[in-house]
Amino acid sequence: MPSVASTGKNIWIASSDGDLDRVKELIEVQGLTPNDKDENTYTPMHAAASYGHLELLEYLISKGGDINIADEDGETPIFTVESVEVARWLVEHGANADVQNNEGQSPAEYLFEEHPETAVYLQSLLLGTEGTAEQPNIRLVDNADASGRPSEYQTEQLSSQISDDLMAQTNEIMERHERNGTDPEAELREIVSRAVLQGWQGALNGRAQEQEEEVEMTPQGEGDQPDSKRARTD
Repeated sequence: MPSVASTGKNIWIASSDGDLDRVKELIEVQGLTPNDKDENTYTPMHAAASYGHLELLEYLISKGGDINIADEDGETPIFTVESVEVARWLVEHGANADVQNNEGQSPAEYLFEEHPETAVYLQSLLLGTEGTAEQPNIRLVDNADASGRPSEYQTEQLSSQISDDLMAQTNEIMERHERNGTDPEAELREIVSRAVLQGWQGALNGRAQEQEEEVEMTPQGEGDQPDSKRARTD
């Protein structure tokens, strides 16, 4: 790893502070990279994501920053986010929400306790199958692209499910349990699970309608067959 400058902030602190000028100096003059790891395998990408410095993240990516780089715990920058805005930005720039850390947790599960609204958003990008509110079993929906990034259709359809009403429910639950000194986790998991199922059902219905319309508009007799289920031969 290249050595940092002998004076001033190192690249990890500068990234946490959103100090774009210092980060530029360290990368363009000192020769560091956005993917350099400190003694805890933390990178500038993790630091900038954690503190929501989107302009800095743009710069780091332009200099080769890996939005899915993992630390020693198997956690990528999306595990560090604290707001829906930053989570959505990362996803839109290629962050994989269907990843697990070394403990087997997805970003949504990892963030659930401290940042439930962010967890709601991230889990809305995933399809629950054979899970319960207490033990969700989730995976990326089938219409994600090959990189693991949600498709534009998926993002538009499922992100729209994170409504003001859902956020209000989350806030109300958190505030009520804080007043009562009780644990909100079970109730929050229930609304997260319900949001995922409702959001995915809506997306499925919309997709089915689109496919029906495409079939109706296809001229008869052209002989072209869909290749979506074509078997691989290589």
